[in-house]
Amino acid sequence: MMSIDSATPNAGIRKINQLYDESEQVWYDVYEAPGIADCLVTANVPREDQSVGAVIRHLLRCGAELPPTNERQGIIAAAIACEAPIVRRAARTGWRNGETFVMHRTVVSGRENDDAILPPSGAFAGSTGHMQDRVDLDAWRTLMLIAQYSTAMMLALAAVFAGPILKIARRPNFALVLHGPSRSGKSTAQLAGASALGYGQEEDLPSLNATPAGLMAIAVAFNDHALPINEVGTARGGKGNVYDVLRDVTYSLGNGQDTIRHPSWTGSSGGEAATFQVLPLMSSEHSPDAWAARKGESRDEGETARLIGVPVLFNGYTTIFDRAPKTLSATDRASWEQEQFKQLREGLPNQRGFAFKAHLEWMTARPELLQKWVGILVARFESAVVQADMSPVKRDIVAKFGVLYAGGYLAIKAGGLPLDKLKFGQAIIRACQAALAELPDPMAELKRDLGVMKAKLAGASVVDTEACTGKQLRLMRSTDGFRSPKNTGHAIVVRAQVFADWFPSKLRTRRVLEWLDTEGFLDHVRDRTNGRSNLWAQRQVTWPDGTRQHSISIYLPGGFTDLDRT
Repeated sequence: MMSIDSATPNAGIRKINQLYDESEQVWYDVYEAPGIADCLVTANVPREDQSVGAVIRHLLRCGAELPPTNERQGIIAAAIACEAPIVRRAARTGWRNGETFVMHRTVVSGRENDDAILPPSGAFAGSTGHMQDRVDLDAWRTLMLIAQYSTAMMLALAAVFAGPILKIARRPNFALVLHGPSRSGKSTAQLAGASALGYGQEEDLPSLNATPAGLMAIAVAFNDHALPINEVGTARGGKGNVYDVLRDVTYSLGNGQDTIRHPSWTGSSGGEAATFQVLPLMSSEHSPDAWAARKGESRDEGETARLIGVPVLFNGYTTIFDRAPKTLSATDRASWEQEQFKQLREGLPNQRGFAFKAHLEWMTARPELLQKWVGILVARFESAVVQADMSPVKRDIVAKFGVLYAGGYLAIKAGGLPLDKLKFGQAIIRACQAALAELPDPMAELKRDLGVMKAKLAGASVVDTEACTGKQLRLMRSTDGFRSPKNTGHAIVVRAQVFADWFPSKLRTRRVLEWLDTEGFLDHVRDRTNGRSNLWAQRQVTWPDGTRQHSISIYLPGGFTDLDRT
């Protein structure tokens, strides 16, 4: 029998691994051979297919260039008989233990024998497939010096490096939404963070324009990672559907568990759901609460703590560069900002991908210290930000920013992130406080809206019928409403659309109507509904001019002071 070493150059076929695929729970022999188009190709041959013919079929399917027919049988039989190292292909990314981390394209480990672990096979379009390593870590670090001038950039970078420590900190999944006006730089800040993973262009990032199953698949593929998701406004179904998608994504990703499916669907031995820890980093022109308000809804506390909106503009500036050198004049500042955007736009596609691996190499080399450091850093951040009168939801959000702080701080300590620790800490505190300041205060909003309503109801646009002549009453088509004395109070009727226009959103209109109904001031005939419509609060009222109008009918038995009860 001819040996492999004495075969013709085309005969370089060898068994390189005995592979166990943890996802499929199947063993393979892996063969390497010269390719007809590529220098080398590999073929995974199920171990039960030990015949020469089966190996030949798999090699041909993979584009292998086989030796001459008269030599083929002996060469491949010799390759089948050879021993090869045993390796395991991981079923998922993320931590396997405190010393081994599976990335999308490689495995980082502090254990010598863990080089027998391979990353998962395959990649999802628009997610892992666009990650690449370009130039080197030093080039990326030089480019990221720009981040010192932007709170939003520092936060985005912190989120990427915090992905792997969610599990270490024993914190649940949560997501960030960097929001701000178009062309303010929010997507650039997001991409700067994503570049540590290997992304170089905004259009390469995953988006919400995906099916629920597709989003779950990407989330599982980003286990123990940050997951950059581009522009929320591109969600499936158009602008009117954005909040519905956001809410569903918040709970599905926040839950950290894929849908349970029947084994016949999954093709595996079990139908159990895959669990994952992930830190989505999104960008949007509007905050999550603004998207909810557009639908006439409000977010509950659980959703608010899972999906945290963070503005990218600070201190009145119009771009993400809120920390620009103070020596710049207004004119010079604009030119300077454009230069920073240009450097990032040109640099990110070519300088990316090494930082996250270097960060993990540093972490996996010191597992005994990592848990301690993360705990200390999160506690340090909380002690700096938490106030005695904070609500549980705000405290929860502060704790999650503590994880972001810990992730970025450790990346600086490891030498991967070229930022000053003190300035970085101040930036994360600033971003956290901005996120807390944007949380809606329903009671404060209600008080303001009741004040607006009181002024409108008592104002000139709502006509006092006692002060009107008969002719004026017959010409009421141009008025917002009318009020009449009733017992010791007022009976007031306002056109339904006019009433809605007094308040900045459908949500706040509904909140006022529900308050009036709860206090017994709203005269309506339909039962209150839980939907977005306010039709339940309207009545068909005959106005003094004889017309019937869709109206809001209010009775204040004690007069306008009834509206001061909150």
